[in-house]
Amino acid sequence: MLGVFAAACSSNGTVKTAPAATTAATTAATTGTSQLKGLALAQARLVEFSKTLTDLGLTEKVKAPKGLKVAYVQCSVPVCESIKKGIAEAVAAIGGTLQIFTTQDTADTVQAAFQAAVQSNPDMVLTSGNPRAWFESSLAELNAKHIPVVGWSLPEPYITKGFAANLVTGDDYYFNGVLMADYVTAKTGGKANALFLNIPQFPVLGLEGDGFKAEMAAVCAGCKVTSLDFTVDQLIAGEHISAAVSEFQKNPGINFLVTGFGDMLLGMPDALSGIGVHVPAISQAGTPANYQMITAGSLQVADAALPTGLLGWRAIDAGLRAIAGQDPGKFVKRPLTDIAGHPDIAIAGVPLAILEKGDIVDPTTSWPAIKGYQDKFKALWVLS
Repeated sequence: MLGVFAAACSSNGTVKTAPAATTAATTAATTGTSQLKGLALAQARLVEFSKTLTDLGLTEKVKAPKGLKVAYVQCSVPVCESIKKGIAEAVAAIGGTLQIFTTQDTADTVQAAFQAAVQSNPDMVLTSGNPRAWFESSLAELNAKHIPVVGWSLPEPYITKGFAANLVTGDDYYFNGVLMADYVTAKTGGKANALFLNIPQFPVLGLEGDGFKAEMAAVCAGCKVTSLDFTVDQLIAGEHISAAVSEFQKNPGINFLVTGFGDMLLGMPDALSGIGVHVPAISQAGTPANYQMITAGSLQVADAALPTGLLGWRAIDAGLRAIAGQDPGKFVKRPLTDIAGHPDIAIAGVPLAILEKGDIVDPTTSWPAIKGYQDKFKALWVLS
């Protein structure tokens, strides 16, 4: 639907420290015209996604009426708490009020939280991650009342039925898997034996797993991938950690650990160190806890980063544009993101980058992605 975009604005960037790559791969990441394959393609993508962006990709101003009531249906994993901090900052910036409706990422708790959000009579609703079927009736009520709903981490396109916008698309998650596979391939020189831990209970993480496996097969011929799937309850109980320990003991040749999202690595360093395992790990959507592991050299070496604070501000921005009857924004596609069947990669205005130790300035805070993004959003919002 949104495969071809008017260049309403650019995604300007400057290159920071990037993985080693051939001259041809570097050129490919800059121009996006390469026909590279295998290890060279993996290296080229790492060059492109080791850039620092400098603008939001939005130019049109939008009214921000004071006193807006914002409802956030919040998932149970730590990354959602990190996103809440950005939402709260943005709501305060427009002089609004924020209500939180927490879930345990089960059908009944999601339904209950959404119904409570509807009854709170908000001006916009924000949510993430859970299957649409769990809140379909509440979504219909909100749509009937013309209350915009902004989502992210839904296994759907950027523009999708019932939502003002889906800011981290299903295709984005597929690409997160691709990018992690590229990283593993590049760092092992095409000789990976990877253990991938995931929670496909979140539909987008199932897509991420698909992307990882497909890309490993495409760029790392002969590499090995072992996949283990878990539920949220198993994550909370720490069963993924004991399963990883068991797998490393059975297969001492594993040379890279990959997890569906950053929270899955919490507690893992001590467990693996206890059995004498010291392999690198990568996740996506890490929080400051992951950044502290990266900077300390404790198991994790990289993260396919989600700017949780910026995402909170972008969600409020998309809600304001829906209230004003404006388009949520059109964005220039990044180079090397043209993958057949996945047109909505990196088109919703939420930056993506691979972070390593040298890229993390303050490991106690979320990755900002764009320096001063708060002031950049404020400059677009006309308070009324």
